[in-house]
Parts: sequence; C-alpha cells; structure tokens
Amino acid sequence: MNKPIYHITPEKGWMNDPNGLVEYNGVYHVFYQADPEHLINENIGWGHKISSDLLHWEECQPALLPDQSYDRDGCFTGSAVIKDDKMYLLYTGHVNQESGYIETQNLAVSKDGIHFEKYDGNPVIKNPPADTTMRFRDPKIWEKNGNYYAVIGGETEDKCGKVVYYRSRDLQEYTYCGVFADSDGSIGNMWECPNFVQIGNTDVLIISPKGLEKENGFSASFESGYMTGKMNYEEGMFSHASYKKLDHGFDFYAPQVMECGDRKILFAWFAIPDSPGKEMEDGWRHLLTIPRELKVASDNSLLMTPIEELKKLRTKVLEKTVPGASWNCNIENQPLELLLTGRYEELCFEIADKNESLLELTLKKDNIVLKQKREDGWQIRTCSYYDDIMRKLQIYMDYSTIEVFINDGRYVFSSRIYPVGSLDFRINAAADNEDGSLKIYSLSL
Repeated sequence: MNKPIYHITPEKGWMNDPNGLVEYNGVYHVFYQADPEHLINENIGWGHKISSDLLHWEECQPALLPDQSYDRDGCFTGSAVIKDDKMYLLYTGHVNQESGYIETQNLAVSKDGIHFEKYDGNPVIKNPPADTTMRFRDPKIWEKNGNYYAVIGGETEDKCGKVVYYRSRDLQEYTYCGVFADSDGSIGNMWECPNFVQIGNTDVLIISPKGLEKENGFSASFESGYMTGKMNYEEGMFSHASYKKLDHGFDFYAPQVMECGDRKILFAWFAIPDSPGKEMEDGWRHLLTIPRELKVASDNSLLMTPIEELKKLRTKVLEKTVPGASWNCNIENQPLELLLTGRYEELCFEIADKNESLLELTLKKDNIVLKQKREDGWQIRTCSYYDDIMRKLQIYMDYSTIEVFINDGRYVFSSRIYPVGSLDFRINAAADNEDGSLKIYSLSL
C-alpha cells in the first residue's frame, strides 16, 4: 500500500493525537502520541516532527518516553507553550493500577525544542478536582496577561463530560479555577483533548467527547466539536453558544490548534479510537490530517480551510473542464486535489475503484450525506446544509485519505479510503448557471 506523502505519518508503529503544536524560533513543531514498537497504543510516548514550511516534515528523536513513576504507563496528550525562550510541555502521565488508573499533569522543558527534561517537581497537578473522576487528562495551556491557563478534559462522578481549568504564574504551581464548560450528559461521558483558542474577537473551545449515544442524535461514540463564545478572565467565566460538530466524516478526532501569528492552524488525528487502519500490514498505523486554517464566520460557525501552502504541491493539471449536468473520468490513484467551483443547487459526487463503488457524497437543499463503503459495509454520515448554493467543492486525496471542504470549509468531511487500482470519479449536478469549472491537480512534495 502506498504511504501518503503530504500527511504526517509515523515512520513505523502507532500514531494518534497531535500534541504540543507550537511555532518556536521560526520552526513548526508537531508532537504526537506514538508507540513506534507496536501497532496499538501499548507504550505511549511523544513522537516529534519539525518543519519550516508546514509541508516537509523531519523526524526528530522522541520528545517524551514513559519512564517515570508518574507516567510509566503512558505520556498522554498535552500541549506546548513558550516562556523565556524555552519550550515547555504540559502533558498527562498515566499509571495503571489494579483498581483502575491515575492521571496526573506533568511538565517537561527544553532549551532547543528537541531535547526535553522532565521537571523534578512533577506532577504539577496531582489530583483531579472534586466531583471529577480519574478520567482527567489532555491539558491545553496558553498565556494571557502574564498568567498561564490550562484547560483539562474530565468526567463528573455522574459520568457527564466537562472541562476544568487552572491558572499559573510560573508553569510549576497551579491554582484550580473551576469548571470551564460542562454537559448534562447528553454530549458524552468524557470530554477529551480540550483546546481553547482566540480567533479574532471570538473565543473557541474545541472538545472531543466520547461515550456519545445515538438516542442523543450522534452517529458514533466519538467525535469532535466546538463552542464559540467569550472568556471573561476577571470573572473566570466562559460564556458560550451550544455545541456544534467540527468534522462530519468518519475519521477525525482529538484536534489541536497551533498559534502561527494571526493564523490558527489545526491538525487532527485522522482516525477515531476504533478505526481499523489497513496500513498495519506495512508496519504503521494512522496519521494526521492536513493542516487547516481556522476562521469564524459571521454566524459564529467555525470554518476549516486547507492552508494556502498546500497550493505549492500542485505539479500538473490532470483534468480541466466545464462540467455539465454529468461528468466522469478515470485517474490513477495518486496524491491529488479536485477543485470544483461555480453555482450548484444540488450535487452528487461518487468515487469507485476497479472493483466497486467506494463513496458517494450527496448535497441537497437541506442536508449533505456521505455514504461510504467501510469494513462492515455501507455507512452514512450526514450534516444539515444551510446554504442556497454550493460555490466551491475542494477535495484532497493522498492514496488512502479523502478530505472534503465545501464552501470554504463550512462543511468538512474527513475519511480514510482504500481504493484498489485507479479511481473513477463521477459528478451529477444541478447547476444554477454555466460558469462552473473543474480542475484536478496531481500533487507532489
């Protein structure tokens, strides 16, 4: 199986959540949950890759290994912050016990962004707050007005998801500030991987709930979503709107945001905890999504668009046409970008390989439906559609991935796809006019 070329993948072994996304001295750092010796998360530490352009990634030595009493069974997800020209990692240490497990928050520091030393005073946050179980993990830290704040995912004693938060002046001593956001149990029993970011004048909390139930309207047990609002630091209150789903595909979880000046760039784990990963036969499993820039729309919806740098990967135009009511072509499976623009009231996009139909994306007046052939047969994901016209459909494929962006990232679908042989693309569209344009680019590093 061909390995994706413009996605972050492990050299070997297991990969999951992106961690510690940070820009440091002009270099982009992406850490991630890694177990290079296994195809399951058996001995989790932090892998590490760096880049000067967000396209070409260099493998570094592991940043964290589970080698201390407080993290011996895993250096779980966390984040990074720069202070006094040093990089600090705040992460969850996981320790299994006969009665369950213990999760604590710990600190590591680096003077060069490559070599890290764990703080002698770890754990810096030893116990979860009251009414919080030991499911207490994944700190995201940021600086505001000389203070450092950390949100941490948790679960109440009544098994409802929540996010708590802490404040620190020095990254070593932390004061519990209370509940940042919580749920009545209708949005899962545990909120993992909280991220908090300011985009323009809007504050955004991103979470990855687990334990979601179909009776509450969820199609899977795991997903990622967000709440927009405003943080009042003086009163310690995050006022926010209701929860919205972030990505509507089958394989998207645990996103984390990197601060790149005014740009906020998101990576996510291109899987959910029970995703299979057919690449295991080649000695590696899972990868990260392409980097996406976050923006807030006028209605406070969060938009995800492929970063501009990805245009540099275009090497050749494989197809250029003005599509009519129907169009199809056959192209070798390869890294590519499909870009459809115009005015389309309805649209159906299909992909087949040499054996069978694999995927169908249907856009109608009130919803978008993704139908995909999965391990256990055809499955469906849907989202409500509020736009009168589809103006732009942008699709990135990288051998075994597909990422769909509709109307500049207002609707996004990310899924793993494993074609056999060449790709057969078909489009049937109801167009509002005849100014449509379709291009397919081959992509290369």
